[in-house]
Amino acid sequence: MFKNIKIATKDTFVYSLGNISTKIIGLVLLPLYTDKLSVAEYGVLGTVEITIQVLIAAFSFSLQQALSRWYWDKRYKDKQKSIFFTTLIATSIGILSMILLLLPFSNKLSLALLDSTEYSYLFKIMLISAGFQILSRLMLILMRLQRKPLLYSFSNIFKLIITLGLTIYFIVGLKHGVEGIVEAQIIGFFFMLLINVKYLINNIYLSFERAILKEMLHFSYPLAISAVGGVLLTVTDKYAVRYIGGMEDMGLYNLGFKVANVLKVFVINSVFSAIGPLRYKMMDRPDNKRFYSKLMTYTTYGFIILLLGLSLFSKEAIRVLATNPDYWNAYQIVPILCFAQLFELLRRNANFGLIVEKKTKIISGVMISISILNIGLNILFITYLGTIGAAIALLVAQIIFFTLIYKFSQKYFYIPYEIKKVFLMVLLALIIVTSSFLWINSMYLIPRLIIKSMLIILFPFILYFFKFYEQVELYRIKGAWQKWKNPKKWGRNLKKIKIK
Repeated sequence: MFKNIKIATKDTFVYSLGNISTKIIGLVLLPLYTDKLSVAEYGVLGTVEITIQVLIAAFSFSLQQALSRWYWDKRYKDKQKSIFFTTLIATSIGILSMILLLLPFSNKLSLALLDSTEYSYLFKIMLISAGFQILSRLMLILMRLQRKPLLYSFSNIFKLIITLGLTIYFIVGLKHGVEGIVEAQIIGFFFMLLINVKYLINNIYLSFERAILKEMLHFSYPLAISAVGGVLLTVTDKYAVRYIGGMEDMGLYNLGFKVANVLKVFVINSVFSAIGPLRYKMMDRPDNKRFYSKLMTYTTYGFIILLLGLSLFSKEAIRVLATNPDYWNAYQIVPILCFAQLFELLRRNANFGLIVEKKTKIISGVMISISILNIGLNILFITYLGTIGAAIALLVAQIIFFTLIYKFSQKYFYIPYEIKKVFLMVLLALIIVTSSFLWINSMYLIPRLIIKSMLIILFPFILYFFKFYEQVELYRIKGAWQKWKNPKKWGRNLKKIKIK
């Protein structure tokens, strides 16, 4: 089991380089955005970004997940290339349908979403960006299935370099505003696909598997509904802030969300990029349930340590990233959003049993219910608490979502999760973060930074006194310490790590 955990950890690190490159532009360019864009214009950008997420969820039909499920199915291992070709064709039809359906209404939809028909052009290029992102995600899924983390990361970093340079040129040089940001994204995704044309051709066999596609669609359509619901779950708060509070509140909320979302990109997406194929390969192994159980424990452990860092230092991070003081209050929502993502991580671990048993309709049903509930929570909380209310609504929805998925998943595919250990970590993290906001944040800068750093360092040691670690885990920790404690040996140790 520890061998598989080691493989997953290694791949997670490499995937994280690629995943963070897809979102790091928003952070690297924050000083530029907050200088060149008003808070309201930044709200427009946030609205565009979440609308793209909705379009991707609605028109990709969740065929990426179906491809993951069928690609390693032992019945179809000799048809992997034709299955990918079939998925590519079906996905392209979905993209074309999206453009033909929505393009004629660009004026009306830009007025409804962005308060002005002047954004009609922005809406049109938003559709193009969504289409390129759907195709890119399908290609990246294939790389993950084939365990090609280096190619995955290189492709994303290549896109990052192009997009970053063009974004600066379009905003500063050509003064294109929000439109320039989307234009740069389109060009970046285009070149990422272009440099991988040979890879795509090598993984295609020109045979349309109609019968298999029918099976995949039967599997994926509940997931597609669930995906739309999932996106709505994560964007309802933004839409609600935008329509209830206005574009300026949307700009503040978008900034806090982007900072908190670093955890999702760097940890959640990277972890599940690495362990996704491995989880499917482990389905028929005798020790698979202990592996799945430890995945939840270890991913939560690593996530919470990073959560503490981002939550405790959110005030300082926002002030460094945003040059305009009008943005600084955004730090207040960061810890709440971080905890919401923690429960998303737990839920994505827990729902694997339902996917194994092909109970995707349950996932879809729960997702729809939670999405509806989240709308009500947002209307209620935002009315009285503003942007903080939106973050609280998302947290409550994610907690309920995890609870229901965990219950149903355990019913159909029981896994002995270490749930007591998980909630011990969650409770300890909550106490630390709450203490920071109530007392530590009012201190002077230097003692504040020292105390916050000490709290993060003490977290693993506090768990020890609660008998959190097993003997074999303590043995592994001791071995890792012996191996890495001497910086002079780091180069030799790194050379021993083989990455495909």
